[in-house]
Amino acid sequence: MLIIIFSLIGLFFSGYLTVGQLLTGTCPVGGGCPFLWGYPVCTYGFIMFIILFFSSLMLHFKKGDTFTKKILLIVSIIGVLFSLYFAIQELFVIKCPGGCKWPLLLPTCIYGLIMYLIILYAALKLNR
Repeated sequence: MLIIIFSLIGLFFSGYLTVGQLLTGTCPVGGGCPFLWGYPVCTYGFIMFIILFFSSLMLHFKKGDTFTKKILLIVSIIGVLFSLYFAIQELFVIKCPGGCKWPLLLPTCIYGLIMYLIILYAALKLNR
């Protein structure tokens, strides 16, 4: 259930950031927005949270198996590494005109990292 909740939170958060960035061309919550292959990184986070959400729903309704548990584990590890890398970019590499200001106190990738870490913890417990 923990994975469902945090993947849904991540889905809404990254979805909001993705839509805002794609429609306005700027990050809806301020700060620098890292890009990968021409798209904001929150787009890739959104895709990973979709995979996590639907995989966790499958397990919750007993439609998943050990393969689904492995998907949760692998995608959450990728999410942790991905968001950690881009959180470091946001904190130390990306330069914003006039300095980066984060209205949410921290760069958005750090919040993604926290959600992925919680999901990873739950996925590790599931795979034991």
